[in-house]
Amino acid sequence: MKNIKFAHSLLAVVLGSVLASSSALAADLSAGKALESTEQKIDKSVDIAGKKIDDTLQKADAYLDDSAITTKVKAKLLEHKSINSRDISVKTEKGVVYLSGFVKNKHQAAKLAKIVHGIKGVKSVKSTIEIKK
Repeated sequence: MKNIKFAHSLLAVVLGSVLASSSALAADLSAGKALESTEQKIDKSVDIAGKKIDDTLQKADAYLDDSAITTKVKAKLLEHKSINSRDISVKTEKGVVYLSGFVKNKHQAAKLAKIVHGIKGVKSVKSTIEIKK
């Protein structure tokens, strides 16, 4: 839900920029500037706004993809009763999953890495998992 709100907020910012550009163009029209020049400005503003929207949506998609991967990893860890998932922190950036926390032994650390590597969308795993003493 937070991810959707984030995407909507980004989209609102971009649309606000488009509206501000449109207001400036309307002022130019009322000042009597040439119609052809104004059309060029409108085309340029629309192109710029379109690019901003595309960039924003791509960033939002990447953020949502990373959030989905993190959720999948956490859910998968909950399925494995031998691993205490409360002691493990999961963070995902651009498909790279970062694991930190504690496990009981090397076997669990290896199992943890294997589980995460098997999840769709995971590009690589960076682990700073430590063995509890």
